[in-house]
Amino acid sequence: MRMHAWRVRAPGPLTWSEVPVPEPRPDELLVRVRACGVCRTDLHVRAAEIPPHRRPVVPGHEGVGEVVAVGPDVGEDWSVGDLVG
Repeated sequence: MRMHAWRVRAPGPLTWSEVPVPEPRPDELLVRVRACGVCRTDLHVRAAEIPPHRRPVVPGHEGVGEVVAVGPDVGEDWSVGDLVG
C-alpha cells in the first residue's frame, strides 16, 4: 500500500510524495491521520534553522486519526477503529 505525505527533503518548499504505508512495530499503533497541525519547530526544520531528526522527514506531530493496525505487543487498550490524538 502507498500513502501521500508532504516531506522535507532539503531547505525550501515541502515536497508532495507517495511513500509506502509503514508497518507498525510490535509495540506501536498505525494511525490513518485525519488532521495534523504543523508546529513552529516543523517550520524551523523546513527553513533549515534546525536540523531534522532524519531526512526526508514528514513534518507534523500533533495529529488525530483512526487506528488502522495494532502491533502484537500493544495490549488490549487499543483496537482498530479507535480514534486517537
